[in-house]
Amino acid sequence: KGWNISKINQKLDVLLGGTPSRSKDSYWKDGTVSWINSGKVNEFRVIQSSEMITSQAVRESSTKLLPKKTTLLAITGATLGQVSLLEIDSCANQSVIGLPETEELSHAYIYPCICHIITDLISHQTGGAQQHINKGNVENYKILIPNKDILSGYTDLVELLMSSISNNAF
Repeated sequence: KGWNISKINQKLDVLLGGTPSRSKDSYWKDGTVSWINSGKVNEFRVIQSSEMITSQAVRESSTKLLPKKTTLLAITGATLGQVSLLEIDSCANQSVIGLPETEELSHAYIYPCICHIITDLISHQTGGAQQHINKGNVENYKILIPNKDILSGYTDLVELLMSSISNNAF
């Protein structure tokens, strides 16, 4: 009772990463902002960056700063379909979709939900030479949202477990 079906983009931001121009030294030299490539999504938890970029790169390029506890989904290449959880604030490249938690939906719900549906998302992949998961397919994918009482009880329990996992990852 009270459960709903909703498209992912009706409940969550679906953020596609980007790579700042490598030809602009001001984007990469002496960077202080974490940036990951899609290879990091192969890791169980992302606890450190691939490289560092500057705040100018974040402001002037298509990359987005993703907060820790964002669920990551690799959408192309060798890492296609990998899911991980971001344990640091970081930007990501264009082969990564980030799904940050919201007040309503915690990472404790989002991460296992995406892990559960990833096989079906992969079955909708497109592309000739290089297969990829389309951002629109992620946005329009329908997920089941429990009622507030069940979601709250689940979140309280699972966040404790995920916090222990995070501590162990570090």
